[in-house]
Amino acid sequence: MPRTWTDSLKIGIPLLDLQHQQLLDEMDRLLEGLKTKKSSREIKSILKLLDGYVAVHFRYEEGCMNNYQCPVGCDNQKAHQNFVQMLTQIKSEIENHQKFDLVADQVQRNLLDWFVNHIRRIDKQLEPLVKLSKPIAS
Repeated sequence: MPRTWTDSLKIGIPLLDLQHQQLLDEMDRLLEGLKTKKSSREIKSILKLLDGYVAVHFRYEEGCMNNYQCPVGCDNQKAHQNFVQMLTQIKSEIENHQKFDLVADQVQRNLLDWFVNHIRRIDKQLEPLVKLSKPIAS
């Protein structure tokens, strides 16, 4: 199974980097499951795990943005809301027995590619702030 995560996506906050890596690994697993036509039960299990982990990760990342006073914090929250909507749409399509091939394309485009671009465009703006300062106590 190809792996989307690379060290070039690191931000410098170890837990955030680990969460990004694990989320991408789960999305890779979902995509692979759809492409190899795993059982609907197995796909739903991956989606359930992904859904819960996304909520935990987004909450933590938004807290990091606040702690480091990152200027794109509001943009980050809006982007997260869009991602959750895309994930909800994909879950709905799987529930409604959409063809896995079609859903796999959406997972690639709307989850994996989106997430990598989000890390590079928005989350990476945390990196210089992490290097220059210490987080504000919460």
